[in-house]
Amino acid sequence: MKGCVMNMEEVKFAQLDHTQLEKINELEKKIGVTLVAYDAAAMPNQGSGSYETDKGAHQNHPS
Repeated sequence: MKGCVMNMEEVKFAQLDHTQLEKINELEKKIGVTLVAYDAAAMPNQGSGSYETDKGAHQNHPS
């Protein structure tokens, strides 16, 4: 997503039990990805409290 800004109020968090975590681990292996989670309360304050993607990483370049 080019230039996507997401406010923390839009993000939903889940508390997962052991069985749910195992299912997620199985899914990660099946589709070949690693999902990353973090505790937002433990992250340093970034000013506005919102997350913005790196706009330069998504520019189209002619071949």
